[in-house]
Amino acid sequence: MKKSAKPFIVKILFLLVVSAVLILLNIGLRFKNEELTRKIVQQGKKLNEESTKKVNLIAEFQSYSSEERIVSIAENKLEMQRRTQPKITVKVDKKLIDKINKELEAKYE
Repeated sequence: MKKSAKPFIVKILFLLVVSAVLILLNIGLRFKNEELTRKIVQQGKKLNEESTKKVNLIAEFQSYSSEERIVSIAENKLEMQRRTQPKITVKVDKKLIDKINKELEAKYE
């Protein structure tokens, strides 16, 4: 009785097909990994650029809102003057306030 070579050939072909599928899968995953890595690097660069823009805008805002700049524009272009005298103070008698409160309470009762 002679043994047939068919089972051996089928096993070899099966192993070759499985190994080819694994190799192709490995290559595909490697390409996908490299693509994702490139995207991560690009997004990191964009994030750094946006962060730099944000810092520049904050610095520009601070320069526009600085007290020295606002005061100089108000004095030179708008011809405003700094207050040298204190604010106006208003004095009201406490008895007058109590009287008005009583009148309001009586009105809304």
